[in-house]
Amino acid sequence: MGKKQAKNNDDQKSEFELSAKEQYVKVFDGSQLRVLTFEHPPNPIEAIEIMFIPGLLTIFPRWEKVVKELNEHYIVHYIESREKSSSKLIRRAPMKIPEIKQDLDDVEKALGLDQRKYITISSSMGGSQVIENLASKGLSPVGSILLSPGVEIIFPKWSIPLLHVLPSFGITLLKPFIRWHLRAKTVDSEKEPQQAKAYIRAVNEADVRKMRKMILKNANRYNGWPLLPKIKSRIILIGASTDKTHKSDFSKRVSEALVNCTYVDLGTNTAAHDTPLVDLTKEFMKELNGSGPKVEERILPHP
Repeated sequence: MGKKQAKNNDDQKSEFELSAKEQYVKVFDGSQLRVLTFEHPPNPIEAIEIMFIPGLLTIFPRWEKVVKELNEHYIVHYIESREKSSSKLIRRAPMKIPEIKQDLDDVEKALGLDQRKYITISSSMGGSQVIENLASKGLSPVGSILLSPGVEIIFPKWSIPLLHVLPSFGITLLKPFIRWHLRAKTVDSEKEPQQAKAYIRAVNEADVRKMRKMILKNANRYNGWPLLPKIKSRIILIGASTDKTHKSDFSKRVSEALVNCTYVDLGTNTAAHDTPLVDLTKEFMKELNGSGPKVEERILPHP
């Protein structure tokens, strides 16, 4: 990346994002992942840190409000996975979820989190990597929050042959259609305009080559269901009833397959990316620290 492009990228970042300690962590295959650490919480509560792993196609602004509110009380490490435009991948870097689960293990050790208390918060395909690690004991968090985790990676059947035959530049030409599909078919643009804007910006900024490879290696192939009974860790699983992208009934079935899990329906995808998630995290932290009761299953009211 040239200096001019790097400066343009910095100009688009908020003051909060620029306040992070940025580092690149080398992982098992020699690739490097960008990690943003938000230190010095002004009102620290429990001495537990957070490893935050977003999903596919996610850019930082989508989670900025949540990370900022969490950083009021906790140190937050925001991990950008290898399909993100920020990653520095080796040639022919692996992209299958069972292969790249070690990324998080390597990041945990590089940050020294294997020696400290922390939880994971993950979404969608980020949750796939967390599930892989919890099942194999590759990570050692004191608890985990999973938002609509990618136990299966489902894409429309027509999209996979298209991705096989289209080169990366061809997919770039399809971005207008992808934006239309998100607005018309996937996201409720009227009820959740901010979610729609975030998804569309994510498409605009996506690294098509990396994204294409990640989807082809995992879409309609990955199956994490056999892993769930192996996981004994304390988990909060979040669903969102009105979100068409991640069905709440699917999330409920995932929670029932986990032996130490509490299911919480936050109602909307917006709530899962906003203050209700922060409040739930604080409640979970108190439980884990022994200063509060166990989080109970609930369905929050929503419009």
